[in-house]
Amino acid sequence: MRLAFAFVFAWSLCAQTPAASSGPTLGFIPGAAPWLVQPILGIPGAARLGAPIALPNTVSQLYLAPGQSYAVALQGADDPASFVPLRVNGILQIAPSLVPLTGALAHPDLVVFSPTGRSLVLYSQRMSQARVFTGLPNSPRLAAQLSNIVNAVKLAVSDDAQLLLLSDTMGNVDSLSQAGASAPVYHSSQVAALAFLPRSHDAIVCDPAAATAVLLQAGTSLQVLPPPAAECQPQAVTATADGNTILLACPTQHMIWSVNRASGVPQVYRTAISPTAFDSLAARDTFLLSPADSTGTWWMISWQDGAPVISFVGARP
Repeated sequence: MRLAFAFVFAWSLCAQTPAASSGPTLGFIPGAAPWLVQPILGIPGAARLGAPIALPNTVSQLYLAPGQSYAVALQGADDPASFVPLRVNGILQIAPSLVPLTGALAHPDLVVFSPTGRSLVLYSQRMSQARVFTGLPNSPRLAAQLSNIVNAVKLAVSDDAQLLLLSDTMGNVDSLSQAGASAPVYHSSQVAALAFLPRSHDAIVCDPAAATAVLLQAGTSLQVLPPPAAECQPQAVTATADGNTILLACPTQHMIWSVNRASGVPQVYRTAISPTAFDSLAARDTFLLSPADSTGTWWMISWQDGAPVISFVGARP
């Protein structure tokens, strides 16, 4: 099946550049420097890049949360991770401030958000420690501090911050409760992605080596997702807001693989691009297929009426 493409028209600027906070903002892409972000203005199918927004130039890394109303910023080696509000009540912040997260680690190796961005986990390899935050974005607080976590290379956290998944350098996947109880749940020579479903303890593990993905129900029991007719090696995974449709990105095959959880029916959509990630944007069931392609063009996918529609983000005029 071929994807439907919605082509974007170019918007002309008025004589005077409008305020950065005017109009809808779908999300952001990284700027030319770590402390810069560019807003994606408009709506799916009619979006373009806006003028860069500058954060303090001490920012060395920036992680955008699902929905992209906020981000987490890293600065110096001894500075704790900071919360950065990017949109407040839907309004773009043209001079966002950095608010240190109380109890946050300095320069964590992994920064991972829950599906809706309500929770967050920071992991330090040097300290063998993970710190879990919840209440984001309005009332962030430290919910748990987990020790003796060694060699984690990928993490996932549920929206209620009660359950974590982690994979290590040996391809082992473990389920970890907020209380610290750990249980092995999967193993593969290549674990490409871990992700919980929205507001659920069910999670997906992408296993490109086996050209498959598995559903971990309540973080324990395994169910292999129905495979598509064509081989698909998933590298990234997300789900629609209702959790009913799972989307997997298979960049080598230029495919997006979907699975309807109610019917179990898999479907493959061939694309002209190589999707490698699903970054959740402000519009419902809309994701940035980052990074940009070889021409520097950014693409997004919107799940509409049971099928994907892909559109590109127009360049800044």
